[in-house]
Amino acid sequence: MGSEPAYDEERIGTIILDIRTYIRDLADLKIENIRALHDKRNFYATSMLFFSLLNRVFDLGSEVAMANDLGIPSTYREIFLVLNNNGFIDSALAEEMVRLVTYRNLLSHEYHGITEEKLFNLTCQIGTIEEFVRQMQEKIREER
Repeated sequence: MGSEPAYDEERIGTIILDIRTYIRDLADLKIENIRALHDKRNFYATSMLFFSLLNRVFDLGSEVAMANDLGIPSTYREIFLVLNNNGFIDSALAEEMVRLVTYRNLLSHEYHGITEEKLFNLTCQIGTIEEFVRQMQEKIREER
């Protein structure tokens, strides 16, 4: 972390805009309890929005890691371990973000394994995602 990070500000700006859009779209669905996911339209819309959201959150973490010469993470989990090991996020947030990788992989590879309960539990993690994005934005602002 000796030299100034080479952030691709346009790419990061697009990623953050996408993240905000997905979070807003999820809020518009008003999934306030598991019953809301009994409606298959809500279930599938929520699933797709979370898949897209998590991909963009992982893109953000990867961009910050690469811009700071922390290496190119080879797995989604590694993104958060690298950021934690280099002081960008604390270990509690890193652990929470690593748990979200499991959900992303379920949404991507084992779609049949997503239950209404798992999907509702994921909706309860929006605060974790928002905190991660906040910390990444703060770090980027500090290093400009």
